[in-house]
Amino acid sequence: MRLSRLLVQNMRNIDLCSVELGPTINLFVGENGSGKTSVLESVHFLSSARSFRPAKGHTFIKQDADGCLVKGILESGQEMAVSMNKTRGRKMAAGGNVLKRTSELAHLLPVVVLGPQTINLLTGGPEYRRRFLNWGVFHVEPAFRRVWELGKRCLYQRNKLLKKPGVSFKDLASWSTEFVRLSEIIHGYRASYIRSFSRSFRERVGITGMTGVDVKYEPGWNAERPLRDELEAARALDVKRGFTSKGFHRADLAVRLSNREVSEFCSRGELKRLAWALLLVQGEKLKSEVVYLVDDLTSELDSDSRERICNYLVNSGSQVLATGVDGKDLSACWGGIEKTMFHVEHGLIKRNSI
Repeated sequence: MRLSRLLVQNMRNIDLCSVELGPTINLFVGENGSGKTSVLESVHFLSSARSFRPAKGHTFIKQDADGCLVKGILESGQEMAVSMNKTRGRKMAAGGNVLKRTSELAHLLPVVVLGPQTINLLTGGPEYRRRFLNWGVFHVEPAFRRVWELGKRCLYQRNKLLKKPGVSFKDLASWSTEFVRLSEIIHGYRASYIRSFSRSFRERVGITGMTGVDVKYEPGWNAERPLRDELEAARALDVKRGFTSKGFHRADLAVRLSNREVSEFCSRGELKRLAWALLLVQGEKLKSEVVYLVDDLTSELDSDSRERICNYLVNSGSQVLATGVDGKDLSACWGGIEKTMFHVEHGLIKRNSI
């Protein structure tokens, strides 16, 4: 769903601004520290109630402010709002109704972030790739959210039991049975999703300018053996450590180029191209519904790579918000298509159509 208007209050260095967005390509230009990335962060906050940048506590709230607020009006006319107060916590609403789950925001306004930190998908720990995997399944399989929540709850209870002195193996067996059941359901959803995703990625791998890229799903246990047997074999070690070592929560994705882990030998620029391509193909499943937040487009990407990525985004028909320091360079990436330019300076945003 496209975002027609955005109102931001007390986010980073933005005091108060209201922006009317274009339906397709929106470009935000400004010096480093001007607040252009904060605009993208605000849209992500509206979609998830959290920042995409590393933040401790409430550091994304403007200094000396008690809280921040982001409102958006979708192209349908529906209004969304998310606020965060240092003492009263978080509030979320859409269409005049209070929301309880951040997943409800994500359904209304799915966003994909393409930025310098996106290479964590390839260089960071498995939690980044699980998040990527779960986001994809969440948006194509309506039943996934419920079983995911049940799985997390079951995992918490099993781990809680493992930490107890003199753990009851009868109680552990009961939780293990349910944990296996839920893990296998989650595994089924993930495996089905990644089969479809991998086919699409192979067809679109030209975005990267590379060949021989392979994406392999690893479920979190030896898939050649039943998870029940894996848990039984690991029981003594799990009791000793106090946590569950096998299951859906240990899943990962292996991304290889010519049968080598890309994180081991690819340059930072190559990793950026690969990570961005993975997210672009994932967003394709939602077609025009997804909003792409492209931060620092021209950094670490050569002109050919920028052209491939921008052409892909234009052809997707999606709404894009992109940032850059040099207005000419950023505008040139998108060719002669209609776009909307914003100049950002000291948290103030001025719109100019070009």
